This record gives sequence, C-alpha cells and structure tokens, in this order.
Amino acid sequence: MEKNKYHTLLIMPSSPGKKIIRLSLPSFYWKMICVAAGLILLWAGAGTWSLFYHVKITNRCCLLEKEKQTAKSQLEEERQRLTYLDEQIKKIRKQAVFIQKFLGMEPHVPGKGKIGQGGEEVSPKVFSFPPDLQSFVHPTPLNLACKEISGFPSPKEIDSVSLNLNQIIETLQIKQKKLEYIPSVSPVDPQKSWISSPFGIRISPFTGKKQLHLGIDIAAWKGTPIMAPAKGKVVSVKKRGLMGLTVTIRHDSIYTTLYGHLLKSNVKKGQVIKRGDVIGYIGNSGRSTGYHLHYSVKKNGKHVNPFPYMVDWDNNHALFVSSAK
Repeated sequence: MEKNKYHTLLIMPSSPGKKIIRLSLPSFYWKMICVAAGLILLWAGAGTWSLFYHVKITNRCCLLEKEKQTAKSQLEEERQRLTYLDEQIKKIRKQAVFIQKFLGMEPHVPGKGKIGQGGEEVSPKVFSFPPDLQSFVHPTPLNLACKEISGFPSPKEIDSVSLNLNQIIETLQIKQKKLEYIPSVSPVDPQKSWISSPFGIRISPFTGKKQLHLGIDIAAWKGTPIMAPAKGKVVSVKKRGLMGLTVTIRHDSIYTTLYGHLLKSNVKKGQVIKRGDVIGYIGNSGRSTGYHLHYSVKKNGKHVNPFPYMVDWDNNHALFVSSAK
C-alpha cells in the first residue's frame, strides 16, 4: 500500500519574531477541504442569489399590489362616474321629451328597415297652456331615443341625445322671437297680488247688475310694480274716463294689452319695452273700489280672457279660477 503523501501549509506572520504556523495534512484531506470550501462558496452564492431574487420578487409583488389597489380605486371611480353619467343621460332624455312635447315636436325612436313605433313612452308633467300659446308651434319630426338605457349609454346613444338637444335649441331659437311678443306672464307678481274680479259676466260692484267685464282685476298694495308681459311698443299713455290712467301696449300685429287704474306710469308713448320692464304702478284712479290693476288682452282686435296668458299663476293664487278659465 502506497504511503499517503503529505502537504504542508505554512502560515508566516508578517511581524518578525512570531512563530511560523505549520499545517501538515495528507493530500486526501486537502482535497476534501477544497471540495468542502467549493461547496460552501457555491451554497453561499446560491443563497445570496436566492435572497436577492426573493427580495426582487417581494418588491415586485408589493408594486403589483399597489398597482392593483390603484387600478381598483380608479375602476370604482370610473364606475361611479359612468353611473352618474347614466343617470344624467336618463334625466336629459326625459327633459328633452318634455320640451319636445311642449314645442309640438313629436319624438319617436329611430329604427332599421320599415318605420315602426312602440315601446314605453315618458309622460311629462302636464301644464295648462292656452290654445293661443300652442298655436304658434307646428309639429316637427325629430328622432329621439326615448327608451331607458341599461348600463352606460353607448357613444351612438349619446350622439343621438346630443343631436336631439341641438335640434331642440335650434327650434327654440327660431320660435323665440314669436314668444317674445306673446303675453305669457302676469303683469303683477303672483306672490304679491290676487285676482279680485274675473273675465266675463260679473255682478257690478257699483250697480249690482250683471255686466260684461272685458279684463281681469288684479288687486295688490298701492304702488306695486306693473310689468310688461311681453315685448312691444307703448301706443298710448293717457287718462281714459272710468278706467283712470291707462297704458296700452301693442305687442305685434295680433296682441294688444291694456292696463288701467294706474297710480302713475313709468313709460312714454312710442317707447319700446321688453318682457319684465316696469310700465307703471298699482293705483285706484278712475272709478275703483280699491287699489288694483285692470288688465285686458286683445287678440286680433277682440277681447280674450287674460288668465290663460298668465302662466306663472296657479289655482292656489286665483280667487275666481272657475270663472276665469
């Protein structure tokens, strides 16, 4: 048997006078030590790489979690925004249908192929407008998707609503000039006045006999402002017998309004006025039992009931609603 070879490792200190360390081992042990050292270094390297990779994965996971939470938050905000827009689109649809019906514009649902109608309709709140105010509009075909939408509306639906609203605005702009000249509001604030005598047959407060009353008497405190119910031109400011101080306004070729028993006027003959301008003040000039305004409306030269042209009034303010209608 071959004798084991020895290898000696000398460790020489750098300082003089110190003992030299000798480590003598068989070559086989040195091989084992080198393998063990290599394995230790390999294990240390693998551990270091594993730790680095684990830290990297952990950081990546944290970043992904943050991104997930951010995306979730943004998604929730977007969902709420879409829900809000959905509700707004529904409201706009209903408002558009109401405005269209008020303007006499018949809404219908666009479809493919042959023209057909059907589906649930939106019933807007009904207001009582006189036939005279409705006669200036004519039915105009207009496409409007009236159906209720499920979920967020598609771009096509939004474009349809936008198109219909633009058409409504154009129609309103066309009709605006005609509306400006039609008496449509009370000449006296409804919250500060009441109707003391209606249009038509009444018992005269002076003679006790039946007489035809060609206007409406609106009672209010002395000096209450009287406002023009529409755009027009003042054709006269004068005292007119039993009617006292009066103002007459010609609004267009169809409508003329008269205001009687004024305390004083605020306009002059020939003056152009617009709706809401103060033309005078409540008084009791002429033959009168108290402070009030005699308000009359002529259409094509004939007296008509002014009450339907006072759309800002309601039945709670009128004392003679049944007679005034």
